Amino acid sequence: MKCLFWTTIFIIIYIFYGYPVFIKLFSCFKRQNMLKGERFPLVTLIIAAHNEEQVIGKKIKNVLSQDYPKNKLQIVIASDASTDRTKEIVEGFSDKGIELFDQKEHKGKSEALNYVVKNIAKGKIIIFNDATTFLEKDSTKKIISCFSNGKIGAVAGKLIFRNPNNSTITENHGLYWRYEEFLRESESKTGYLPFVSGAFYAIRKNLYTHVPGNLPDDSVSPLGVYKQGYSVFYAKNALAYETGAENASGEFRIKARGAIREISSIFYFKELLNPLKHPMISLVLISHRLMRWFAFILLSILFFANLFILGHPLYNVLFWMQICFYLLALCGLFIKKNRIISLPFYFCLVNIAAIWGIIQFLLGRKRAVWHPVRN
Repeated sequence: MKCLFWTTIFIIIYIFYGYPVFIKLFSCFKRQNMLKGERFPLVTLIIAAHNEEQVIGKKIKNVLSQDYPKNKLQIVIASDASTDRTKEIVEGFSDKGIELFDQKEHKGKSEALNYVVKNIAKGKIIIFNDATTFLEKDSTKKIISCFSNGKIGAVAGKLIFRNPNNSTITENHGLYWRYEEFLRESESKTGYLPFVSGAFYAIRKNLYTHVPGNLPDDSVSPLGVYKQGYSVFYAKNALAYETGAENASGEFRIKARGAIREISSIFYFKELLNPLKHPMISLVLISHRLMRWFAFILLSILFFANLFILGHPLYNVLFWMQICFYLLALCGLFIKKNRIISLPFYFCLVNIAAIWGIIQFLLGRKRAVWHPVRN
């Protein structure tokens, strides 16, 4: 039991500390170089929307203000069977060159994007942008500039999460996202960034992989890029602003849904998990994603293994440290504004959500369609 206890501790330490240190050190020795290329290629910016009447007008004005040649920027709104005023609002901007694809049946974001890329998009490079994610004026120019390196097939923009209502869930998500950004930036420098955020990223049109309806484009696209021999880059100067979930239930749904769809994407490209053929990308996928999703199971094993070896002062202290941590997390259900309590609560929330997502995946549940999280 002691062997199980210490083995579990080492694995947990590797997941949250060892891998980040490794990928950071590795990034110091391998970097992608930017080269000169076409400055302003033809770009298609696609905004996915489902019942976004509250924000779609502001979003269109946001992309129209982009500092990019107007004759080189095609803007398409992909409405996934919206039942509110989304279509009507978009049509009001037709004189500004805004194009609308209205998917009649609610098949999901991926199906809408597949159609637009194949049948409507004219650009050499496609930018995907969510209706609730607002761009800095120069974000399009900056994310496109990264494609000057011909080996880069896709580029992820940098998301900054706003917290207008001072929600502790949003605040803690911001901390989590900064940790995630550290990993993504390091992975990008090595040329092995496995996932991007669907809220804002770009890809060469000729490298776009048709996305099955039950899978997310922001997981399939970068993995498809790697399969075709190209890399993914993280453009930390291409900024976009998003507001995350402001309550625990909304954050739980987002994290569980993300786990289901990302693990489905990994197994869709399961050949990339072969360390003999793809040593580095398989290490990144296993360490950054698969092992992270199973963290709560490992923490549970650690707790019960510790329970069986109580008696030595060291094991007693470690056990009561865990008890205190989970009690603080439990208090987070009732006390919302205390950082000391909210951090353990958020940590447990996202890890339990990941396990729930894995269970749903094993049960064969699919998430083909999406509904915006409203607080």
